[in-house]
Amino acid sequence: MKNCALLLLMAAFTLSSCQKSDTNQGDAKLIGIDFRKCATPFCSGWFIEINGETKRFFEAPEETDIDFNGELTFPISVTVVWEKYDNEWQDVEDLIRVKEIFYND
Repeated sequence: MKNCALLLLMAAFTLSSCQKSDTNQGDAKLIGIDFRKCATPFCSGWFIEINGETKRFFEAPEETDIDFNGELTFPISVTVVWEKYDNEWQDVEDLIRVKEIFYND
């Protein structure tokens, strides 16, 4: 009986520790720089096309082999790891947070 209780407790703990990841990974195209300047945090950054949808991100990630401060020729074929913002800016659905981005070989 104690073994069954222990097994049930372990199963419950394992299932409760599972959570869905909001991180996405795949091929994309870096398509340009957002040169807009405005008083809100919704302007500037880079445009990226993922699965046929144009998204934007503000900050170049630490994990990259792309020189975002250098001269870039667009479009650039990349592999990207990204996630949506956690409802920080609910009205701006095209903003994402890029965690990793690398040139495609």
